[in-house]
Amino acid sequence: MSHRVDYDRVAQVYESRYQRNDYTGVEHALASFIEGARADRQRVLEVGCGAGHWLRWLEHAGVNIVGVDPSSGMLNVARDAVGPNRLIRGRAEALPCVSATCDRLFSVNALHHFADPAAFFSEARRLLRAGGGLLTVGLDPHTGQDQWWIYDYFPEALIADRKRYLPAHRIRELMMLCGFSNCETRMIQHLPREMTVSEASSGGFMNRTSTSQLMVISDVAYDAGVKRIHAADASAGGARILRSDLRLYGTTGWAS
Repeated sequence: MSHRVDYDRVAQVYESRYQRNDYTGVEHALASFIEGARADRQRVLEVGCGAGHWLRWLEHAGVNIVGVDPSSGMLNVARDAVGPNRLIRGRAEALPCVSATCDRLFSVNALHHFADPAAFFSEARRLLRAGGGLLTVGLDPHTGQDQWWIYDYFPEALIADRKRYLPAHRIRELMMLCGFSNCETRMIQHLPREMTVSEASSGGFMNRTSTSQLMVISDVAYDAGVKRIHAADASAGGARILRSDLRLYGTTGWAS
């Protein structure tokens, strides 16, 4: 059974993941997705905005961006980044926004946190004007293509992810059922990486708050995984390599 993550408690350290990891593929996908909306200063909404990383990035790019998140702790951090006027507290399944008031709506690494993805897609369709678009970005642990040392040493994380994440084909199905057309999925970023256990530890990759995969498992499962890593490193004379080969997918749909 996975743990519920209290994002109010981790809000202050949440942004550190953007210093540890490369998101250039997501940046390119977002820039392409909102290009037309940027030119006309149309309204763009991020659902699950967290501490405001993508809000800040898009605001600097001249986008009329607003963010929604249910966590008051996350929004307090985001407020320091983009100010209070661009933030709304609310749930993805019941967005506190007027119908047909957005031109682009997106969610990055957040769909798996929503309690009811179908309700979110329905709400997204309600908010979008004709011709508007929806983009959701995330992992797909159902493909069998990815390798991740977190899954290797914390197998409970993979079990949890296969429950939390929808496969891409199911995301498209739900989008179409909610009224979206021209739904498609493409890989937007390939994330291969190798590091030693020492590098992972000093870089914060093994911290419980470094990724939700380590936050949703139990304390016992986390401690056991850390012990497995250090035992493997000791048996390799301190030269154990932790490998990841992940893919981020973007799925888009359009309101006709």
